[in-house]
Amino acid sequence: MKRKGKIYIPYKPIITICVVIVLLFAFSYAINRVSSGNESSRMDILDRALNKSITECYALEGSYPPDVKYLTDHYGLTYDTNDYRIDYTFIGSNIRPDYTIIVTGD
Repeated sequence: MKRKGKIYIPYKPIITICVVIVLLFAFSYAINRVSSGNESSRMDILDRALNKSITECYALEGSYPPDVKYLTDHYGLTYDTNDYRIDYTFIGSNIRPDYTIIVTGD
């Protein structure tokens, strides 16, 4: 069916809606990928900072720090306590402590 020289496509609105939905899903997927990469990067930075602070404390004082609070008070370790929890196990003053970083935020 023709309308004044133009071809009439009855499914044009449906095709347009489908294209918009596909683009929205693609955009959402891209944002999620960037967000997950950012979270991984933040966790890696915290791990390196914690490791550096523990090593620095042992090098300067000759013993490992008893807890994370000691590192935040004396060695400038900072992290978002709403997003992360550090499970820190002090074994002894001359044995490197074991720690696990746990993501608690949404």
